[in-house]
Amino acid sequence: MIVAISTLITLIGLWCVLRKYFTTVTTLATLLLLALGTNFFLMSVYSGAIQASILLALMTLVMWMTQRWYEKPGWVEAGIAGLAMGCLILIKPAGFASILLFFFWGAYNKETFNEKWRIFREHSDQVLTILVLFLGGLFIRLFNPTVFEGTWFSDYVPHQRALYLLGPWLWPVLFSIKNGWLIYTPVVLFSLPGFNILANRNKKLFFATFLYCLAFLLLLASSPEVTAPDNFSQARMTEIFAVLFIPIGYFISWVLEGRWLRKTAFGLILVAVVGLNLFQTWQYRHRILDPWFTTTEYYSAVFLKTHSKSGDRQLMDYSQMDPASYLNNYDDFKVTTLAYYDFENDPGGFGGHVNETYHNSGKASFRLDSALQFTPTYSIPLGKLAGNYPLGIRASVNIYFPSITDTSKLGSLIISQRHNNILYHYSAFILKGRDYQAGKWYEIRLDYILPRPGDPGDELISYLWYPGKKCIYADDFKVELFEHKDQ
Repeated sequence: MIVAISTLITLIGLWCVLRKYFTTVTTLATLLLLALGTNFFLMSVYSGAIQASILLALMTLVMWMTQRWYEKPGWVEAGIAGLAMGCLILIKPAGFASILLFFFWGAYNKETFNEKWRIFREHSDQVLTILVLFLGGLFIRLFNPTVFEGTWFSDYVPHQRALYLLGPWLWPVLFSIKNGWLIYTPVVLFSLPGFNILANRNKKLFFATFLYCLAFLLLLASSPEVTAPDNFSQARMTEIFAVLFIPIGYFISWVLEGRWLRKTAFGLILVAVVGLNLFQTWQYRHRILDPWFTTTEYYSAVFLKTHSKSGDRQLMDYSQMDPASYLNNYDDFKVTTLAYYDFENDPGGFGGHVNETYHNSGKASFRLDSALQFTPTYSIPLGKLAGNYPLGIRASVNIYFPSITDTSKLGSLIISQRHNNILYHYSAFILKGRDYQAGKWYEIRLDYILPRPGDPGDELISYLWYPGKKCIYADDFKVELFEHKDQ
């Protein structure tokens, strides 16, 4: 519902703004380019970015109300514009650029600035209202940034420094192979010739729109969070479309004014760019493209392809992967049980640590205490795991605490690789610090990724380790292999 309302506001607002400068055909073509050539389609159809859709609607309201206010100043326009600007700066620092659009609208030389100052003096109460609403959002952001934390009206993440000057992350924002704006939304490149046409045809509009886009881009690229590849096609840039599609509209108008050769050449280019955007959106929806894992080599391997091969996925970057999130899509994998220990019988050599006093399933479990700190270790040579890499490994076990003390939760569920008795790529699920109660069984699990084949002679191992002085019981120890199905 929120995305639908935001989409409706955006389309109506942009229609009203664009019709002031373009014909009906040009306006329709511009809005169609927005809908199909950007991540607007992804947001509107799949509701994947609620905050981004809200921000785009708010910036559209700023544009629309600013245009109306300068045509005929009124309290409704001033109130909506000021409230929208306050919300924008409240949600994220780059929203500061919206106030620049309002104050520089229609001005580009001494005469137009003098005329603007005259309008501000005549309607100083409305201008002051806009400023107060904007500063209200700014002050909340500065002095109580967590007030809306966890809602769509806050992107606040605690860190020591909110902004770094001069946009140090401008390159990854625009060109990162993971989610770079120009890589996955190439249609915005048409704004460059569009700004040139706008500067020649409408100087009053050029200065404010260009200043806003430049300020917004630099402010966004100065925030540390922008480097996180947690969205497709740099969704944090979405609100700039409310302004950027004015120069793009001028470019489309220039194309439609030309002869058949210009229309045909640029028409084919625009269709190709829109097609590329829609296809990459489809790849993202089908998890062929994933911002977290995409590398230049992988992008090249799956470019314009409808599926990825196992060899292609070995080119992905798994350094930032959360294994649990990756393996959570259970239907994407062929799952094989590598080992299952129910401890119904003594595995041999464990001196009677198979115990029938407590059990999660069956009739027995495995006791760990100061005399025996490890369950039987599962191990398999990496060479025997050859398959559809990357491979996922999931170890799970049920544990039971007869009593709880500070030292009774010192254990860990381990998955590691081993070379000549030296462990590497070690991962552990640590029991300490978790809210366990005595007298209950708890299932714990640990997920692990093997991104590519290793040394065939090395081993993958998994076990439960307990260095405490009391005792705990383990049952139903299982190791599973997750092999990705071909897409």
